[in-house]
Amino acid sequence: MIEDVKKVFEENIKVGQKEFNMTIIPNSLPHYGIPTSKIRNFAKKINKEDFRLFLKECDRSSYEMQVLEGFVLASAPMTMEERFYYLDHFIPSIQDWAVHDGLVSTLKCTKKYPKEMLQYILKYKDSQKEFEVRFVAIMLMAYYLNDSYIDFVFEILDQLHLEKYYAKMGVAWCTATAMALYPNRTIRFLEMNHLDDWTQNKTISKIRESFRISKDLKEKVLIFKRKSVKQI
Repeated sequence: MIEDVKKVFEENIKVGQKEFNMTIIPNSLPHYGIPTSKIRNFAKKINKEDFRLFLKECDRSSYEMQVLEGFVLASAPMTMEERFYYLDHFIPSIQDWAVHDGLVSTLKCTKKYPKEMLQYILKYKDSQKEFEVRFVAIMLMAYYLNDSYIDFVFEILDQLHLEKYYAKMGVAWCTATAMALYPNRTIRFLEMNHLDDWTQNKTISKIRESFRISKDLKEKVLIFKRKSVKQI
């Protein structure tokens, strides 16, 4: 089955896509150069066929193959227990932001099973691995910024191990998104948290870049900016 998938990849290469991907996705696997929209269409087709065989044979030999694997395991019709099994084997393999964020955006089953998924997410709360930490932050941002979970989101963000760039950026992005939805609670978090200075200041930068946040709030958050920040 995988050889058939690779053949389809070869037939759908877009001129210039590989070079573009390589400029914006550092540290990824080798690229064919296939638009993400086409990979999503491949995933939909596999989901209607023997997706378990695909997941068993998938060799992660390319960026596109890993993206496809993430799309399939996140959207194929299976129980949550089975999905968690595949996630357990997939998440530790992630080495770039695009594979990671593609997986998160496709895990829409979270909306139907928020409690079960949250319990799973928290398995990675104490991780020191860059994309496992990012998985916690971006899943919280994508599915849990609501009245039921907002306070818990801030509690978890404040406990994450932030050493690597994409982990820090995940927390900054989540917090900036929360500002657009829950400004008062986010301000309290900016005032009293245990984030490192770099992540705190990056959060403020992302808030000030947002089109969803008022000018007054953008000025207000400047008082939480910290000095003497070491670059990463």
